[in-house]
Amino acid sequence: MKNANRLELHYYFNDDSHEIDALVRNKCESELLAIIIEVAAILDIDSQLISEVYQQGGFRDFWKILGKNVQEVTLLLMFIQTIVTTIPQFEGKNEELEEELSHLNIEEKKLSIEKLKRELRDNETTKESIKKTADTVANNLRIIKRKSNFYSNLEKHEKINKIGFSALNDDWKPVTNEISVVRTDFRKFILSTNKLRSEEDDNAIIEIVSPVLKEGRYKWKGIYNETPINFDMQDVAFRDAVLLENIPFQHGSIIKCVLIIHREIDEIGEVKITGYSVTTVFEKIDGNASFQTTQGKKYRHAKKLMEAQTDIFPNN
Repeated sequence: MKNANRLELHYYFNDDSHEIDALVRNKCESELLAIIIEVAAILDIDSQLISEVYQQGGFRDFWKILGKNVQEVTLLLMFIQTIVTTIPQFEGKNEELEEELSHLNIEEKKLSIEKLKRELRDNETTKESIKKTADTVANNLRIIKRKSNFYSNLEKHEKINKIGFSALNDDWKPVTNEISVVRTDFRKFILSTNKLRSEEDDNAIIEIVSPVLKEGRYKWKGIYNETPINFDMQDVAFRDAVLLENIPFQHGSIIKCVLIIHREIDEIGEVKITGYSVTTVFEKIDGNASFQTTQGKKYRHAKKLMEAQTDIFPNN
């Protein structure tokens, strides 16, 4: 593996100009640098980025990467070139995004990176092993989102009909073939949704701070896991009972319920909570006094039947 210390991003235009929209360029650079920083952190590679003078021929940007270990810097560049140009293997659906948060996936990535680093130390790395590990790292949610942002910005600039990435050495000579992505493929990198699968806590305990005692689309206020939350009360039977039967609430009143936690990834790929909703209230408790709801009893009965069925057919 030949040593490299520069990354080239080549914008190809559908005309003979050598100019690019400054806002598009800056946004693309921001997303690309975020990807490089994220990959370097995942690989635990100490590096520093320097932006160098652009060159013409379409429009070409260069970044020099400084690091203590030239082999690691070269590996980082190989990763970036592969990650940024590889079309995701899924359509960006929330179930598939959610899979990337799973513990098994995270552990698999760690093992794959450790194996590649051992190969690097023993001079046994191959293009195949780099590609395989890079594909694994590419499924990091932050990288997925940043890459989606990058290509979304490119797509808005109509004169860009292709981009190419190359790794260069200290003499500005390519050590890899340029990998390019044509405009018709930009859309394939862009997420179709930012939403993740909602989490469900079917044994949630919420201390009620402020119930809603009148009609309207108002949110209840409560404390869940020591955190203040606003939530939609979607248990119609309980909500109607509160409104029609004047069920009292006092300081310290709590409900046991099914709480749905709605989530999505933000613009930098972090998971954020977008809202809460209670779908079934099991019980309302005031000190030593408690009231169990009919719908709560039905829910728990149905859950026990489902669990019993699962035990009978463990492989289904």
